[in-house]
Amino acid sequence: MKNIFLPFIITSCLSTFACTPSTYRIYEEHKHTENPDASATELLHLEFDTTRRVLQILENASNCLDNDKPVSKETFNEIIEIINGFTHRCHQEKEDKVLFPFLKNVRGGEKKDFLGQLLMEHVSARDEIRNLSAAVNYIYQGKKAKKKIIKIARAYIKFMDKHIRTEEKVLFPWMNKVLTRDEQMILIKKFESLEKEDIDAGVHEKYTAMIERLEEQLGIYSE
Repeated sequence: MKNIFLPFIITSCLSTFACTPSTYRIYEEHKHTENPDASATELLHLEFDTTRRVLQILENASNCLDNDKPVSKETFNEIIEIINGFTHRCHQEKEDKVLFPFLKNVRGGEKKDFLGQLLMEHVSARDEIRNLSAAVNYIYQGKKAKKKIIKIARAYIKFMDKHIRTEEKVLFPWMNKVLTRDEQMILIKKFESLEKEDIDAGVHEKYTAMIERLEEQLGIYSE
């Protein structure tokens, strides 16, 4: 898979002493589930595995920058591209456009306010990445510019970690409790319909290849 991408110059930061070890564990490569008995929550949970890998890449890049190890603007831009393309588009659009509207009136709308909170957290996450993207443009303009990048990146990681845990501990268990098997399958079909163009174009495979390359570049290896 890696061979389909054109070679590019990467700036490595492999020293385990320079880059503070991440608190995030490495997850196995995300693959769309082919299990006919899988639920919508399982699919969304698998996507969080990929998001956590990207958060770890961002954390390692920020740690390298914080320790004056060379990390290029291109490296941060690739991380941002994956976050925008996978986390914010592939994953969050499933929830914003399909899941949350579907769940809005379940059990009389008992989780309506909670779903609204999650939706607003998605908006905040996208705002933070726009801020990060703007800050990265000034990466070569000294220590102050680098500190701003590090601050925004770490705030985003912390925010997303909390958001993911909220969905895993509150949203997904509630969905598994209140939705029927047929309703879970309806959601999966809607997810597939929303992403059909990206799936056909191999977008997920593209991001997987980029993630693997960045993990190698930054000294992160799957267990």
